[in-house]
Amino acid sequence: MSKTNEVLKAMQQELTEYVVSQLEAGLTWRKSWSNMNSMPFSASTGQTYKGGNIAWLWLQEIKKGYSTSQWGTYNAWKELNGQVRKGEKATKIIFFKPVFKMEDGEKVFAYSAIKSFSVFNRDQVDGLAPIESSDKAKCDDGELFKYTTAENIQIVNSGRAAYNPMLDRIILPAAFTDEAGGWSTVAHEIIHSTGHETRLNRTLSQEKHEYSYEELIAELGALFLCTQLGLATDDSKEQSAAYCASWAKVLKSNPDWVWKASAEASKAAEYVMEKIKAATVAA
Repeated sequence: MSKTNEVLKAMQQELTEYVVSQLEAGLTWRKSWSNMNSMPFSASTGQTYKGGNIAWLWLQEIKKGYSTSQWGTYNAWKELNGQVRKGEKATKIIFFKPVFKMEDGEKVFAYSAIKSFSVFNRDQVDGLAPIESSDKAKCDDGELFKYTTAENIQIVNSGRAAYNPMLDRIILPAAFTDEAGGWSTVAHEIIHSTGHETRLNRTLSQEKHEYSYEELIAELGALFLCTQLGLATDDSKEQSAAYCASWAKVLKSNPDWVWKASAEASKAAEYVMEKIKAATVAA
């Protein structure tokens, strides 16, 4: 195993241990990240990080008490006239770069090259003012439905929340916008809908293992969406201690799931945000 892969495995393990500890303490998915109100983003580009790096950098902000979600390499901060304080410890992040090969005259995907970078939080840097992320959306509650309209996804009211991939239909309780965080419920089902074969084409099977993984994608994706849109992330329905304990058990058996599901959730949230932005421009 390469050194970078060892770093990734350690990051996955630490991230999973945090989530499991929260679930075993009786905290729900969203309450585990309740103090996160901004997506981690690059100080040099203003763009949000993607994939497992989102949850990983959130974890570092929680553990180290950072007040910002701005991150950059030593040189990136230096180019912005900032200076990382002496003795500050860097945080590793991971990137996967696709490598292609020629096959029958066509360029096809071969494998992903993995590389790690060292970054520092804004709170570790002296000499510069805070930087605002350029892609942080400023939207009202109804923006989520610009996505369903653009994708021709039917919304129907019933006594429960669900997504039906056969009919490409989202089912929502009539009172989904209550103050208990109903928009998180909408976002959860919207993330499920991105897995449809005509969109990101994820496996939406009801088989227990695959269903559990898809539920994790939807939970994380809803959190990413609501954070970007500034919507409430409180749970719209109570989750029992038994529910939390069962998830803790699942993640202990699959320590790479949180990282991998974060990557899928990031793609899903990005897909939805692009549709919302396109609909906003068109309007």
